[in-house]
Amino acid sequence: MALILAFAGIFFHGCARVPIHRPTPPTDAPKPVRSEARSSTRRVTDPKAAESEAEIERRAEAHAAFAAAMIRQDEEGTTGALDLFRKSLANDPDNLSLAIDLARRFLERKEAEAALEILRRSAARSTGSELAGTIQSLLAVTLGQLGKKDEAMAAYRDAIRLSPENLANYKALAELQAGSGHRTQVLSTLEQAASVTVTEPAYWVDLAELFRQHAVQDTNAAPRSIAAARSALEKAAGLNPDDPGVLQRMGERYEGVGLPEKAEAIYQGLRTRFPRDPRPTAKLAELYLRIGKNKEAGEQLEALKRENPSNPVPFYYLGLLAYEAKDYVRAASHFERAVLLNPDFEPIYADLAAARLSLEKPEEALVILDKAARQFKPEFRREYLAALANSRLLRYDAAMTRFLAAETAAQEKQPELLDHHFYFQIGAMLEKAGQEERSVEYLQKSLKLKPDFDEALNHLGYMWADKGVRLEEAHDMIRRAVKADPENPAYLDSLGWVLFRLGRAKEAVAPLQKAVRLLNEPDATVLDHLGDVLAAVGRKSEAHEAWVQSVKVEKSDAVQRKIDGGK
Repeated sequence: MALILAFAGIFFHGCARVPIHRPTPPTDAPKPVRSEARSSTRRVTDPKAAESEAEIERRAEAHAAFAAAMIRQDEEGTTGALDLFRKSLANDPDNLSLAIDLARRFLERKEAEAALEILRRSAARSTGSELAGTIQSLLAVTLGQLGKKDEAMAAYRDAIRLSPENLANYKALAELQAGSGHRTQVLSTLEQAASVTVTEPAYWVDLAELFRQHAVQDTNAAPRSIAAARSALEKAAGLNPDDPGVLQRMGERYEGVGLPEKAEAIYQGLRTRFPRDPRPTAKLAELYLRIGKNKEAGEQLEALKRENPSNPVPFYYLGLLAYEAKDYVRAASHFERAVLLNPDFEPIYADLAAARLSLEKPEEALVILDKAARQFKPEFRREYLAALANSRLLRYDAAMTRFLAAETAAQEKQPELLDHHFYFQIGAMLEKAGQEERSVEYLQKSLKLKPDFDEALNHLGYMWADKGVRLEEAHDMIRRAVKADPENPAYLDSLGWVLFRLGRAKEAVAPLQKAVRLLNEPDATVLDHLGDVLAAVGRKSEAHEAWVQSVKVEKSDAVQRKIDGGK
């Protein structure tokens, strides 16, 4: 069962009055000096004293500029302070913290060239500093923004050399390598990250996810990447992580590399430790849904529902489980509750409409779909369900309008949804509407996408057989449909009918008799066809009985005339 699962909510709190960055003041505050030392008339004869005085002057200016920048920032915002911060840095170029902060500010303003100038100067002065790795990393980001990919990759390598425990640098380098056509280097970069000695479990958990993502992107390297991801997770487990956030991510990563039993153990442990926290229960439900343990998933979802009756998520997924079990009444009830609790959750509307259609309530399905249409932008599945609902209500023009709307929505975002099933549904609807030429057009479009699609082969073949046209082609199509599903009574009826139309009535008897036996309940058309074939081969009494059974199912003047004529 393919379900799109989402069980998390993140809340952000902050204070708008606090600036994003607080720059570091100048590295040395200026020392007070006597007023005569600052006199423009004082003669300085000692060079060292002159140098010291110049340094003091420079530091004083840096400090003054920084203080003025902080005041202006608090009064006017960041924009008015940048020049003053820049002046402070010019007078105190060893203030690497200020350089980092200023570069970040320029990057936020999309002024990468200004950031690059600052970072290049600071990188040259950062040798031996604990901030050297940060500067190289920020330099790499800046070069990447400027499209200098080769230089950016070189800067990331320097950043990794200076700060080998910073996983973000490996990730960024790997992304640049992949985007620059150096895909074979990506795994080597990640394996370099795996060779570092790091005692933080979070590092290994996040590295495991990078390996998993690489396995998806490079299928040839997938076995090696998945093995590396599992190894990283085992390193994390060996460090005995205790942080619940890290443990939850660890469980998710175990799921991602095909070890659901390890993920289950982690979630169960978290639920035991934090019984009031709904997240472990939600993750267990998600896991069970993903691996097809619907009973266990239902138990977790029921627990979530009891713990928080105002949470729409468990109701939604309980609805999906009920729908899959074909308990459409229960599914609709759960979906209705989810809509009430969260009317802004778009997918629920389509699922509720599908449940109502399955309950043969197309009018109710249209009510919920029209409500969604007023609230959200057009979306393929809702438009498709609206088309089916209108078709069942025999509103064929409205159905065609919604089919075309579904096609337009999919062309923009999900063209893969415009498959053979989609065009078959349009063709079948148009045939019911009496628009046979257009119906043939769409059925052939369906077969062009999937030439062995048995439903379309049978439908189009039967249409031609019933009209008595293109009979040899119709026979070939229906024969292929029967070969794909030899126990399908509709296909066997079509085969018998096309053989009859071809003048091969004796061959038509067997498939029609088999079709009658396989039907779950009598079908008037199939019985009528059998009667016609039996009459053609001289089995009058059996033909008469077939026609009688046909009119018992559905009254028909045409079939009644056959009965009366055979008396």
